[in-house]
Amino acid sequence: MKKLLNFVVILSLAVSFVFAGGSGEESSEDGVVLTLWGSSQTMVDFYEETVIPAFLEAYPQVADVEVLYMPIEDFVQRLAVVLPAGEVPDIMEIEDSWATPYVTAGYFEPNTPELNAIVDQMLPSLKTCLTYDGQVWGVPIAPFHELFFWNLDMLAEAGYTEIPDTWDEVVEAAVKMTQRDATGKITRSGFSMRLGGNPSGTAQKFWVLGLLPNGVNWYEESATEPGKYHAGFDNEGGYNALKTYIDLLYKYQVDDFASLKDTEAFANGKTAINMREASSSSSIIEQGPDINWTTSPMPKGPVERSTFLISLNFYVPVDGKHKDLAREFIKFATTEEMYEIQVAERAGFNPYIGADRTKGLDERLVPAFTDPEDLVYHSVPVHSAYDTAQIRIGEALPNIFADKTLLDNPEGIKAAIHNLAEIFNDAYKEFDEYAE
Repeated sequence: MKKLLNFVVILSLAVSFVFAGGSGEESSEDGVVLTLWGSSQTMVDFYEETVIPAFLEAYPQVADVEVLYMPIEDFVQRLAVVLPAGEVPDIMEIEDSWATPYVTAGYFEPNTPELNAIVDQMLPSLKTCLTYDGQVWGVPIAPFHELFFWNLDMLAEAGYTEIPDTWDEVVEAAVKMTQRDATGKITRSGFSMRLGGNPSGTAQKFWVLGLLPNGVNWYEESATEPGKYHAGFDNEGGYNALKTYIDLLYKYQVDDFASLKDTEAFANGKTAINMREASSSSSIIEQGPDINWTTSPMPKGPVERSTFLISLNFYVPVDGKHKDLAREFIKFATTEEMYEIQVAERAGFNPYIGADRTKGLDERLVPAFTDPEDLVYHSVPVHSAYDTAQIRIGEALPNIFADKTLLDNPEGIKAAIHNLAEIFNDAYKEFDEYAE
């Protein structure tokens, strides 16, 4: 296992207080120090600068809260070791799909009624990533959704006065905004596509840009064996999803493998459109202060206008030492007021029903947080196989995207989609979650 980086330790204070209303074990401890592990550096800043100082003032029986940050790869590896061993903190902040195998294996506590009451006030789609075996596990602390970033100067140069709203309009605009040198090499992509890198991210982008707009998801439930699943995209919707990518690369040629990618490309004026989460705006502001940009919700696809709503969630480990106080911290950190601070400080997504999600946002992000009536949110399921399936698909996709022979090749695209579906199904078979 890689050496852990960026270990954040806050020294505990030797102060004795009594926890009113806690368990007998916790009420007898002096100067309780809570521990929290996570993989988001911006959330560490949020905890240390905003949540923890206010929590310590409200809960004087807690001497301090120690936060341990680990980069994603290290964190995912560490989960597989520490949870079975019981060497756990009081609170874990984990992205939903990474947590699912440990939820289903029984390493976390189900929510108490008080924690469920918080989740009940949030968007119902978030329950998809929290519900297993008839119970809810975890509380969202940092949901995020996918949106479009637009370079306004490039749009104006291409003759646009309004943001394209349908997928066909997006493709047309991307073609117009792509630039090449005398040799035909792309010097500015019209649309920055995720073609590789982190497998989970590659799969997520294909999910939200390809599958969901075409009316299909990664999985669908078996009609004969409820609670088991199979690939939901080995069909026309999956074919159209992959065809979308192939056409963008080789028919419309709005991007290629050699071009600068993602937020770095957008911040450096090397792409006109980037699909990303709102938090990437901080990098754009820092790296490309002169970029004239705005955002929009995901465009209306051939079947559906949709985006994902993925979340970092708080979980209470079964082997945690201070479960009652851990739950008090979770309640405190996930109030609507704390979410409003997140929105203003880190372009967070306020999941509370009826909340003003644009309050405190950079005005350039406001359009992407103003939901069209037809926007559908999708979240990930609590399936033990889901993350494994997603990673394997993300590993396979780059080679498929690189296959130029798939252009105008319906049978080739169908075969590639079928092979992806087999990868998905094989993962579910390994976890005994598969059925036709």
